[in-house]
Amino acid sequence: MKNAVLLFSLIFCLCSATAQEGFVFNKNIKKDKIAFDQYSNLIVLPVTVNDVEFNFMLDTGAARTIIFNLKGIDSLSIKEGKYISVNGYGSNEALSAYYSRGNKIEIGDFISDTHADVLVLSDSEIDISPKLDVEIHGILGVNFLENFVTHIDYESSYLKIYENFEDLPFSLRKAKQFNVTTYNSRLFVNLELDNRLVKGDFKLLLDSGSGDALWIFDDIDDAMTIENSFEDYLGFGINGEIFGLRTKVNAVHLFNSTLKNVAVSYPFKKYQSTEKANTSHDGSLGGEVLRRFDVVIDYPKGKISMKPNNSFEEGFYYNMTGLGVKKGELELFTHLDRDFTNRNVDGSSSQITLTSKTRMTYQYVPKIYVDYLREGSPAHKAGIQIGDQIISVNGRQKKQLTVNNVSELFYKNPYKKLKIKLKRGEMVFNVKIINVPLIR
Repeated sequence: MKNAVLLFSLIFCLCSATAQEGFVFNKNIKKDKIAFDQYSNLIVLPVTVNDVEFNFMLDTGAARTIIFNLKGIDSLSIKEGKYISVNGYGSNEALSAYYSRGNKIEIGDFISDTHADVLVLSDSEIDISPKLDVEIHGILGVNFLENFVTHIDYESSYLKIYENFEDLPFSLRKAKQFNVTTYNSRLFVNLELDNRLVKGDFKLLLDSGSGDALWIFDDIDDAMTIENSFEDYLGFGINGEIFGLRTKVNAVHLFNSTLKNVAVSYPFKKYQSTEKANTSHDGSLGGEVLRRFDVVIDYPKGKISMKPNNSFEEGFYYNMTGLGVKKGELELFTHLDRDFTNRNVDGSSSQITLTSKTRMTYQYVPKIYVDYLREGSPAHKAGIQIGDQIISVNGRQKKQLTVNNVSELFYKNPYKKLKIKLKRGEMVFNVKIINVPLIR
């Protein structure tokens, strides 16, 4: 289910930008429904920029549209602009980005912005696609929501966009609404954490670009510990990898809902962006929480409603194996299908003719590799190494293996036994590990 937390919240100033219309419906259209795919709690949807098709991640933690991967794109024309520096989560230095205005972005059949701001990180080394099962070219920022009422329907995997609140279904219109605050176009919500060591109100960035549940910013470094926590890889931000501590809190009171035994991560101070000091917020609220709700954002009125859906009662989990994976190069997979059909030729004699059809299918599938090991974890103790290729997991063979369905096995079902076949060089071997929860 989750292989990496991916945060692309950026810090950059567009104070001199001129007023613009932003995303709007085409003439006489008042609502639209846009299908999306979910990977590791992230929303991925098709977006067209200057007549070129991309896969973008909807990231309410970022203010604007950002292109960071041009793999597979033959050409892209961008309006003349200027170079600026951008910062985000991670320990690397700021990146140089080309900031361009007046571009055309189209989403779905009826929504477009003909004067859009776009950031292009053409020389960056950002490539999150190996940690997912799809090529990701960039992110669609929260400015996409500014003129609309947006229903994020995680259960049916649709963005439902409305011009007016009154066009929402009655069940969503009657849901209680709460205030959100904005800073640099982005949305912030207030919630309460209830735990023996941590208790109080927190202001969090609404961040659909994070696959995690909660991040809390604190002055914690890698020499410090929190009771009932462990150090782990938290994910990848625009400025590199992020490490920190993972733990759980007894309860999170979010508007009129209470979530129990919730996963919380504390990124080490050196990986936090300078944004914390500028916005005075305490962390971020990510997709692992958001997916449990029907989220309706009325951006023009500064309102939000979060109605629990069928995933609300699901537990919060961590990677119990301590093993992270990514996809690698493609390899040719062949499969022999035999289809036998029974045909009765002579009813009086009950004679049966067996017809055999054989078909050989060829398919290119990505190899799955180990790219992270938590020291002291079950996977580490079993002798697994970074760079090992995963051949099968609990009977799932190469053709069925994806980053998503392999990672899913590492997060759920505490104490479940996993039989993993691996390849290291020319050596093929098997290991058995158990999902051992470090925090219950």
